[in-house]
Parts: sequence; C-alpha cells; structure tokens
Amino acid sequence: MAKQPQKHPVQEKTGSSSGRRPRRDVQWRWGFVIALLLIIVTSSTAVGVSIHMENNDGFCASCHTEPETTFVQVAQAVQSGQAQPEDLASFHAGEETTCIQCHSGKGINGRISALQLGARDMIAYVRNNYPQPSPLTHPIPDANCLKCHQDVTANRSFDNHYHLFLKRWQDFAPDKSAKCVDCHTTHTKDGSVEIGFLNQDRTVKECESCHRVMGD
Repeated sequence: MAKQPQKHPVQEKTGSSSGRRPRRDVQWRWGFVIALLLIIVTSSTAVGVSIHMENNDGFCASCHTEPETTFVQVAQAVQSGQAQPEDLASFHAGEETTCIQCHSGKGINGRISALQLGARDMIAYVRNNYPQPSPLTHPIPDANCLKCHQDVTANRSFDNHYHLFLKRWQDFAPDKSAKCVDCHTTHTKDGSVEIGFLNQDRTVKECESCHRVMGD
C-alpha cells in the first residue's frame, strides 16, 4: 500500500503564520490610528491652553517677572479705572490691548512665532536660567504696530510727513533707519501725554537722523 505524502513542517508553519498575519496588520493599523488621534487631541489641547494663557497678561508676567510684573500691575490699575495711563503701554491696556497683541506678528504665523519665543522663555524660567531684570531681546517690529495702525499713512499732511517718509528711509538705509518703537517707546514714563506719550528730545533726534541720512 502506497504511503501518503507527508506535509513538510516548514510548509505547515508558513501556512499557519500567513493565516495570523492579517489579524496583526489590522491590530497595528488600529493602534496607529488611535495613537495619531491621541497626538492630535493632545496637541490641540496644548495649543488651545497656550492661546488662552498667552492672552492673560498676568501669566506673561509670572515668567518674565520684573519689570513685566510692574508693567502689568500698572495696566491692570488703568483698566480698573484706579489710575491714569502713565506710558504708552498702559494707555493701550486701557483700550483692552493685551501684551501678546503687541508682542506677536500678524496672523497665524505671528502667533506661532510668539509661541515659540514663549516656549523658549518658559524653558529658561523652569531652569531658573534667566536674567533679572529681563531684557527685551526681540524688539517689536513695525509690522506688529501696523496690525492696528495701518492707516497711519492715510494722513498726508505735513504734520505726518515723518510717517509718510519712514518707509523710504528704511529702504534707503535699513541699518540706520528708525522703527516705530524708537519714537513710540512703550514702557518709558518720560513722554508727554499731549503728544501721544512721545519724548520730544528723543523724537527730534530721530527726525534729525532721517534728514541727515536722506540729505535733508
């Protein structure tokens, strides 16, 4: 009587593993989807919390400490009607402008850039590796001011000629030209309320610099 052919052990093992592989693939795919969803939810929550907290001036001052703590205290006093604005920043605070609205650029890219700087500052704060008082290492660029004051060039009178020619000066001599905050300093208390918290001596020097560079 002829013997029946025997199945090769390797063939049985291969057939058995190929039968289980689809189940493992499905499990892996579901695991990947769940992990991805968790990452998205966690990231969205973190961004949402960050956006909420960055609009809280007290939260900003809790990391930056001095002199920002004093700035915020003055701003809060102005907002509550307990004090009058004593600098350009507290004047803006009275108009319900928060720190982040001036210290971030336009649109989503501006907010992302501000969040990146905030993350860097938070790391320095946690490590207790930050100077006191904390210097401003990223001065506010003109674009941040123009988010709200984009109509500054609409007035074409002689009294506004500085704003009209500022862009020309910046294009001609970018390394020597002034920026908005060179005249409109925000946290200095030596400005005159009558002229928008400008310091006349400091502003005149900027005017003279423009005339000198542009050949009068």
